[in-house]
Amino acid sequence: MTISTSSGASARLLLPPRELKVAAIILTVGAMASLAVLAADQWWGIDHYDLVRDPNAIANNPNYFGLVSNLGIVLWMVGAVGALQAHAALKRRPGRDLGNLLLFGGIFSAAMGLDDLFMLHESIATFGIPEIVVLVPHALLLAMLCHRAWLLRSATPWLLLAACVGAFALSMVIDVYPVNFGGQVFIEESFKLLGIMFLTAYLVMTSQKALRA
Repeated sequence: MTISTSSGASARLLLPPRELKVAAIILTVGAMASLAVLAADQWWGIDHYDLVRDPNAIANNPNYFGLVSNLGIVLWMVGAVGALQAHAALKRRPGRDLGNLLLFGGIFSAAMGLDDLFMLHESIATFGIPEIVVLVPHALLLAMLCHRAWLLRSATPWLLLAACVGAFALSMVIDVYPVNFGGQVFIEESFKLLGIMFLTAYLVMTSQKALRA
């Protein structure tokens, strides 16, 4: 009887289909990424070394270059992953208001993180495309997040989101200020990092509250 139970347990542990599916997806995506790097090397003359190494190592810069910017990207992604994971977990539950709020928050945080990581709005400016083409969709996502948050303000730590919006607004005002002054970039980026921290805290706390409900 004991042997039969042990054999049944072992059978259930072998080849779990969901994990195999995830592993297959990871292997496929990894292989496609590697092939893309090789294609860029062979067909477009982009050295694979420049695609796989850290930018500071390639440029022989000190490790602290871009430290605050990198920290901001990490925080963007922490908020995005937490919010989107909570949204996915809440999809089958009744009353999905918080789930929809987290969806907008997660997409906004992910979009901003990718923008900072790949410097999208700076890059498109080199092609003569106004930065507003990238920034307007970001602003719309933030507006949708704020609208949802306002409707559910009693159920979320709204003060953190209000502080986030205020910090981002101050950062943008300083960025577009017509007269340059000493410490302008430092103050602008300080307010931006503060806004990211407030947003990440808001999304993480809202995610935890939604999952515990």
